[in-house]
Amino acid sequence: MMKKTTAMTPLGIGVVQAYDFDGIRLHAYETKNPFVDECYLFETGQELIGLEAPLFRNNLAEFADYIQSLNKPLNHLIMAYHPGGGNAFAGSRVYATETARKSMGEGGSIKAMIDNFAGGFGDILNTEIPAVTDTIKAGKVTIGGIEFIVTDTKESFDLEIPALNVVYTHMVGHRVHNILESPEHIDAMIGQMKDYERQKPSLILTTHDVPMTAEIVAEKLNYLQKVKELAAKSKDKASFIAGVKAAFPDYAGETFLEKSAGALF
Repeated sequence: MMKKTTAMTPLGIGVVQAYDFDGIRLHAYETKNPFVDECYLFETGQELIGLEAPLFRNNLAEFADYIQSLNKPLNHLIMAYHPGGGNAFAGSRVYATETARKSMGEGGSIKAMIDNFAGGFGDILNTEIPAVTDTIKAGKVTIGGIEFIVTDTKESFDLEIPALNVVYTHMVGHRVHNILESPEHIDAMIGQMKDYERQKPSLILTTHDVPMTAEIVAEKLNYLQKVKELAAKSKDKASFIAGVKAAFPDYAGETFLEKSAGALF
């Protein structure tokens, strides 16, 4: 059970919000970069377990400084959707599924995405992907004394942390567009949100927004259902984008919406 939310810690660029559970503290690093990226640390009495790593060098430097300030070793680093940082976390064991490892390698979808970012942003990114040292499988796995439940996805994996009643997935930000690749993908996300609606996690962690409570699920369901409807009746990419913007004018992540349009049309 989550006991309390601690005060936010401003860093030079981003901020860290910490959440206290019984025996575990969750640190959520909001990078405030152009992709609205988020990285996480699970702190136990002995060590740190990281989830994802910053791509931008300035974020990477201040996140590394924050980790050092905690005075505990980062022994484990889970890489799912946003690997990066090169050798910034040398000495950490790096965990990923076989699907994620392939996606991060040459010809993989995650590697292609990072290479595309490098073409647009240049040397301000550290696009070197750490080598996976431990391949994990779907189901239960214990890392740093914390049990995670791994669920395979098309290109990587989602997580559930039962001791905290916390879930982690790629894109379920509050008022942030999703990258949606097909009607079947939309249906799968609708099913996932309905699962969260039943489960009522204490926090939903995502790669592209700050942690959210289960209260956002109803709104996200409405978004996905409306986007599915607009995808079915729009004539082309332009009309789809215009329709989604009109329906959700305050949503961030226009690049994600454009990627959805490119995939759906």
